[in-house]
Amino acid sequence: MDLRPTPVPPRRFETGSFALAPNFPAIGFRSHDEFAAWRADHQSRLDARYMYECGLATREPGLTQEGTCAPCLRPAVFQSETQPGEKLADGRRMPYWPRQMRCDCEDRLTGRQRAIIHLAQATGLAPWTNLLLFGTPSPADGRLARLVGSVTQVARLRAAPLARDPDRFVLDAPENAFHIALAQDYFEFVPPLNAALAGIAETLLPGGRLIFTTQFRFAERHSVLMPAETYGFAPVIPAEYREDSHVFGWDLLTMLRDAGFSDAVAYLTWSEELGYLGPMNFLFRATK
Repeated sequence: MDLRPTPVPPRRFETGSFALAPNFPAIGFRSHDEFAAWRADHQSRLDARYMYECGLATREPGLTQEGTCAPCLRPAVFQSETQPGEKLADGRRMPYWPRQMRCDCEDRLTGRQRAIIHLAQATGLAPWTNLLLFGTPSPADGRLARLVGSVTQVARLRAAPLARDPDRFVLDAPENAFHIALAQDYFEFVPPLNAALAGIAETLLPGGRLIFTTQFRFAERHSVLMPAETYGFAPVIPAEYREDSHVFGWDLLTMLRDAGFSDAVAYLTWSEELGYLGPMNFLFRATK
């Protein structure tokens, strides 16, 4: 008789009521059609945001604004460089907001870095969270590491050894082990994209979340993936390639569902107070 205990499947991760963060100022969309319908009804709001941002443009090399750092829950001063940035007809420049608005907190995070931490906190980042960080390390990683129980950093996929398929890749992380995975502006440089998305889905507990930022064409239904000819000089498909990139459209959400996620949402965020400026600033969250 086999007296070994029957394995218990991992418990589904639920956010419950333990998230400690201000409300994340965003609207979520699950398809191009859903976004297009909302945009048609709210174009005046989007136009007003852009006009406000134009009003902040300057001929100076930088500008300073006051607000609140959401991850720190403290008053902050945001500093932005205007080069490179959008040049207006009168010669003034606007910063490229998501990569500017650095707070004066210890980690000096940009608006996009604070936003992804904020979304993770609102999703359910807790002191016991097992966190997977995929891709190039960022200044936000240090802040995230201080907020959770454990962090595993995986810089890139690894070619599977002795595989019959030379283009097969794996993720060096255990399955069903993580509550949240984060990737910051990295998926666009991963030619074996399906392997990366599926690999991350496998590492998450049921109910776990993948939160990420990436290049996104909000007006396009379909993504433009980097062609194989781009890296055709390589004997096998590279795990990372920086000379070209994917540019994602709304079918990115379909790719996530096909990779093993039950739900995928694109969040449009904007907040003057929190320093999340930029007329079409999207972050993404997929749930296993």
